[in-house]
Amino acid sequence: MTLSPKLLKPGLFLCAISLFCAVMQAAVPRNLPAAATVFDRYIDATGGRAAWNSKRTERDEIEGRSLDGQHVLLRATVAWTRQGNSVSDVKVPEEAREGVYNGVAWAWTKLSGPRIKRGPDREEALRGSRMLEEADWHSLYPKSRVEGIETINGKPCYKVLLLPSADQRAEWFDLSTGLLARRASVVLASAGATPVSYTVESWRVRDGLNQPMTMLAVRGDLQYRLSVLNVAYNDLREPDDVRYPAQVEGRLQDERAGKALPNAEEIIERHIFESGGASAYERLKTQRITGTIDFLNRNMEARTETWAAGDGRYYQSVDIPGLGKQEEGSDGRVAWERDPILGPRAKPRRDLTGLGVTLDAAGILGWRYMLGEVRTEALEIVDGHECYRVTLRGRKGRLTATRWYDRKTGLLYRTSSDSQTGMGNVPTVLTYQAWRTVEGLKWPVRIHMTVSGQELIFKADEVALNGTLDDGVFTLPDEIRKLLPEESPVQ
Repeated sequence: MTLSPKLLKPGLFLCAISLFCAVMQAAVPRNLPAAATVFDRYIDATGGRAAWNSKRTERDEIEGRSLDGQHVLLRATVAWTRQGNSVSDVKVPEEAREGVYNGVAWAWTKLSGPRIKRGPDREEALRGSRMLEEADWHSLYPKSRVEGIETINGKPCYKVLLLPSADQRAEWFDLSTGLLARRASVVLASAGATPVSYTVESWRVRDGLNQPMTMLAVRGDLQYRLSVLNVAYNDLREPDDVRYPAQVEGRLQDERAGKALPNAEEIIERHIFESGGASAYERLKTQRITGTIDFLNRNMEARTETWAAGDGRYYQSVDIPGLGKQEEGSDGRVAWERDPILGPRAKPRRDLTGLGVTLDAAGILGWRYMLGEVRTEALEIVDGHECYRVTLRGRKGRLTATRWYDRKTGLLYRTSSDSQTGMGNVPTVLTYQAWRTVEGLKWPVRIHMTVSGQELIFKADEVALNGTLDDGVFTLPDEIRKLLPEESPVQ
């Protein structure tokens, strides 16, 4: 509805205009200090420049716990030196180390081994290795500016943008005390940009410096309480305590000799990016794929149809001429098979493998949680494609698969694994020969399969993603229900 000017009294109209202007003026902070002024005040509030300059090194023992205090989510030791060297030694949740030594930014994880950081990743590591409060922040973030005034925990704070910074760093400082109230940035990974922040809850004075003792940490949807258990100044021995480990030294030597292969973690993450990116996989909810399977050894073609949805629901059928229809599936709780020769049977859900024409989005994005080790072993020529050979081992160290990633496209080209089934060990090799873009994802539509020595080719004629599925397709057949104990369904 539009109000006619005749319905507004002149006095009321002018009052509304005046009020609007007053609100707008109040919303725009005036006379904001320079970023240098805010930082200098913070240095004074935490002990003064002389106290900071007396510290050559700093070592912090930190611990992150769930908000109820029951679970340890992070345990690490972090150290810095005035020369710009640093090292972080993480014990929980996974053993990992990273740091900067003489300008070399490095990382090592038990999962994927050593890595040398390059580009923006290296630049941010170099900045993060400095003790910002006592360093020359003018050279680190020369374009920093005070953006405005915002309320943190009920207190007005100056918001300072640290510029330039690829991870969008910002800090908030209490107007009344000058102390840091919050620090925030963005972590860039295959899962997308994840906001990270630390809101200071308490402080502690140690050796003349007042530093945060507890902080509320937020990383995406995860919240936990970060505590500094101990702070020690001037106790590091250089270079022994901050030098990169032997594995990183070996990596550097290989790079200088031109023999270094890409880190396996980088190769897997590149495949996720090149095939559509994490956000596209996160949107993947349902799959319906139809096509044919050519049995090359038998000169025979079968029709196949595969359905997949969330919560482990799955159905696949292969209609083989002269043999009938072979089926397998799961309603999310019970896995089953049915074929004309062996008949129906229920089985442990972990044995449900299918033909590999569907993709488990959760497994793709959460691959780090499913594996114990990934390593790049070699650069090989496979069917004329230059490929990086990557080995994958499970949490208990057993080899689970070998993969070959195309060096040019970044996409997975071949995978080799052994599947444990009721009929014994089944060696399987899948070669992804063609891809099609569907719903923002590159999907394999031609797969050469070698299963227990038999060669097959799967060719998709239709790939439908995120469509509406008939839930009835995942319902357990009556023949399977009759095989189940009444109170103890197979898991």
